[in-house]
Order: sequence, then structure tokens, then C-alpha cells
Amino acid sequence: MMDRDSQTLNDRIGKHGFTMIELLVAMAMAGIVLAAVVALYSGLTRSYTTETARAAAQQDIRGAMMLMVGDIRMAGLDPTGQTNAGFKRTAGTDISFTADLDYSGGIDVDGESIRYFLNGRQLRQEDGDDALNDSVDSSEILLDNVTAFTFTYLDANEAPLTADPSAPAIVVITLTVQEPAGRQGFVTRSLTKQIRIRNA
Repeated sequence: MMDRDSQTLNDRIGKHGFTMIELLVAMAMAGIVLAAVVALYSGLTRSYTTETARAAAQQDIRGAMMLMVGDIRMAGLDPTGQTNAGFKRTAGTDISFTADLDYSGGIDVDGESIRYFLNGRQLRQEDGDDALNDSVDSSEILLDNVTAFTFTYLDANEAPLTADPSAPAIVVITLTVQEPAGRQGFVTRSLTKQIRIRNA
């Protein structure tokens, strides 16, 4: 009778339960699926971080370039002929200029004296009276993580001005930024714009 009960119990366990090998196989398969999900999630997160950095770098560089292009295009505006408006500094990484934007006959309001320059890895903007000197104290950061920034000055025929770039007809701006992108390292974006000076 004992053997019969024991055998019936063994038959029941074999038919309704799992063996140790079946449990190990199921756990191994679950582990493989979980590892695949984690790898996929990690890859998507890296991709998202990189694309976010790319978009931010592109947006930042375009915004800075748009601001500089608009300001530099108006350099030298002197409708009354009394302000001697124009370029005051034309260096490779430093430009300053004036424009009589309010037609008052003087360079007397903010936005009429502007300077853009590179300080370390920061593109900076200065406005007002301080824009015409070498001060950095009153300048504002326009763009961070700048790895390359140059102004090139051309005449009306697009020939480089080397002897006297103080009255260019065209200014070419080249700007490169490098934004951190998590594990992918860095994302680099470059932009070049050619500006015809309206008041040259």
C-alpha cells in the first residue's frame, strides 16, 4: 500500500509540476529576453542623448549666427553722415562696429555699438560704449563650447582683404561648436555665413 501511494504521488508531481531542469531553462530564457530588452533600452537612450545634443548644438549655432548676421549686416549705417559709423575692429576672432540705427545723428543707444569676440571657448557679445574697447567684464556669453570661430574680410569682388580690412564689403563668419553627448563623446556642428554689408 505504501508503494502504491508513493507511486501515485510521484506520478502526480511529474504530471503537474516542473522539474529543476525546466525551471533552469525557463530562467535562462527569461534572462536572455531581459538582457535583450536592457541592451535595446540602453541603445535607444544613447541614441536619444546624441540626437538631443545634435539638435541643441544646431539650434545654438543657428541662433548665434542669425544674431551676428543681422547686426553685422547693418554695420556702418550713417543716414545723417555725422556719426562716422562703421567697423572699428576687424580681427580674425574679434569684430566691433557702430551703426546709427535710430537715425539720431549719434551713436548713443544700446545696439549701436556692438562687439563679437572669442574668449577661450566662449563666443561673447558686448553692447554699448564697452564694445569699442578691449573689456570683457560687461560682455555676455552668446555661445559656449566653441572650438573654431573666424571672421574673413572680403572686398566687393570677394577677394580677401589683407592690407586694410577696416572697410570690408563682405564678412564671412565660420563657427564650430562641440557639445557633450554622453557616452558618444561629443557632437560637432559647423556653420559658415557670408554677409554683404549694406552700408559698405
